Amino acid sequence: MQKSDSTSYIYTRLFCEENIWKLVELLYMNKIAKPIDVLFLLNETNSIALYNQNQAESNTPVIWDYHVILCAEQEGEIIIYDFDSHCGFPTNITDYFNSTFPSHSKLFETYQPLIKLICADYFFKHFFSDRHHMIGLIDENEFPKYEIITPIKSLEKLTLDQCRNTQHFISNKKMMQPSEYLNSITKT
Repeated sequence: MQKSDSTSYIYTRLFCEENIWKLVELLYMNKIAKPIDVLFLLNETNSIALYNQNQAESNTPVIWDYHVILCAEQEGEIIIYDFDSHCGFPTNITDYFNSTFPSHSKLFETYQPLIKLICADYFFKHFFSDRHHMIGLIDENEFPKYEIITPIKSLEKLTLDQCRNTQHFISNKKMMQPSEYLNSITKT
């Protein structure tokens, strides 16, 4: 697997969904890896615990309202890109899941992450971010410097609210536990 320096990619703190969209765009253009699924990590309480995140101290989870990562294939290996993780960039999917969702961790139900997967190609073509979820929470100078992401060729918009809604299913994909997704994607 070809390792990268995550700082050489477009990244804006607190805009993980746009960071992943920009990464998918770059991977399609440069054919570095083949994007598979965009993974929204979330739950009904908007409070998921993830380990091995850059904002965390050792062996302590970060509590996010949601987080977005990318599952891709590179040289026959399934990998994960997460700009906010201590894991490599990218890293092997099994290593990432074992570090981010450790089985020894006994989290309250409130903090259990679920995965909402969206086909990377669909996400790339349809995603729309008006950034309304951050207006008034951060200074304008902390917003991404590029234009708002809009769907290609006036296709139906896939909004961040739809992506974060645990009851809105995209392409009939169900919500999964992390272990369930890992098992489904690594089956041989």
